[in-house]
Amino acid sequence: MVLRHAVHAGALHGAPVMAVHVLSEHLLEHWMASGGSRLSIDSLAAQAKDRLNKMVEAETPGADIRLEVRSGKPVEELRRIVEEHDSALLVIAANDTTKKHLGAIASRCVRTIPCDTLILRDWQQGDFSKIVVGTNFSTTSDHIVQRSIELATDYGAELEIVHVIYPPDQNIWGETLEHDENSPVSYVEECRTRANRKMADALAAHAQQLAGINYHSVILESTVPSLALAYHIQDSGADLAVLGTRTHSRLAGYFIGTNAERLMRDATASVLAVRV
Repeated sequence: MVLRHAVHAGALHGAPVMAVHVLSEHLLEHWMASGGSRLSIDSLAAQAKDRLNKMVEAETPGADIRLEVRSGKPVEELRRIVEEHDSALLVIAANDTTKKHLGAIASRCVRTIPCDTLILRDWQQGDFSKIVVGTNFSTTSDHIVQRSIELATDYGAELEIVHVIYPPDQNIWGETLEHDENSPVSYVEECRTRANRKMADALAAHAQQLAGINYHSVILESTVPSLALAYHIQDSGADLAVLGTRTHSRLAGYFIGTNAERLMRDATASVLAVRV
């Protein structure tokens, strides 16, 4: 599954593809403590490369894929490879054994790998058919929307562009913020109209590209944007969510959470984390 998506992405952009397997140093240490030898580790690496080669031939026959087997901490080794080859995309399985949350390695890759990262759920088969992207109308968000349009074009997928506003009818300060008390339009209506107008203005810059795909926009209301978006992704039947995320340092990445990371843990779809 991961290989097929990586090969497809590489073919779309004329980019080389590398299949990587990392022998975890923790498992190797445990194995050596149980009687293994350093010489045997070299043999394990050779066996791993052979198995990787057979898997590549079975999953993507005829594809031109470079094989790489390393030993160490998986996330650190993946990071080194990405930096060494100036990679634009890392494709990795979510390894979500609970079917609810990202596996530890996938989660740490999203936080620390310095390139776009595609996290594939284990039930993801074939090309993406419906893509959801969130926007807050910022310059950064505009870049994420542009990336989503490109993906929808590449895959022939439906695109849904979503913005979440604070529920105006729950805003205790609303009546005093930029609203004329004599206006024939209520504060709630004004907030919703303003959000729709901002969405239209933001998408106007992409009008030419959007004309070639099936898309629509949605305004949600919630006090917790990431949760609202996660529920919406699940209810909409989307199989890919596109999000912007910032790379943290290898230390800070263990502790700093963002709306994007919370969404990646909660969303049932595959996720593309775009570096901004």
